[in-house]
Amino acid sequence: MKMVDEKQTPDFDALNDRLIAEQPKGPTFGIKTNLDPKTPFEENPYAENVKSKKEREQLEDFFE
Repeated sequence: MKMVDEKQTPDFDALNDRLIAEQPKGPTFGIKTNLDPKTPFEENPYAENVKSKKEREQLEDFFE
């Protein structure tokens, strides 16, 4: 017997992102400080395997 208020489990094969969480109820914001790296390639594990110019530009766009 299925409960009426039970949340449906998402189809994980249809998700196009890696974050699976409830949407925040209020506004969110990010703060950049002087402790943040100057470029998106400093201390960034995602930047270790960047090989092409296109990937490098996409990474810069994402982290800026």
